[in-house]
Amino acid sequence: MNFRRGGAGLTLLTTLRDNQLVLVTAAGEIDVASVGEFRTVLSDACVVGEKLVVDLSRVGYLSCAGLRVLEEASRTRPKLSVVATGPLVLRAFAVSELGVPVRRGLQEACAAAGA
Repeated sequence: MNFRRGGAGLTLLTTLRDNQLVLVTAAGEIDVASVGEFRTVLSDACVVGEKLVVDLSRVGYLSCAGLRVLEEASRTRPKLSVVATGPLVLRAFAVSELGVPVRRGLQEACAAAGA
């Protein structure tokens, strides 16, 4: 399964791996203009597979609304793992104290979601 959505400065790609792990890759900015699309894609991803990885390594900005969407997804998919490398995105996680594990690489995130 590959599904791509784009608009409002954000591109999202959803991929299913081994019928268990759903990978959502985001590129751009997750802000007031794009958070609705982000929420829709993550909600859809939560009903497929058992594990969810959200790759934000290509995201330059993550708003509080985007963090709330990740928190909602983590309630549905406790094995949620997030990849983040950008300084603004990492800062958003640091100040939010969101209980979602943030990994520095995709391989590490996929392994953590499988644990």
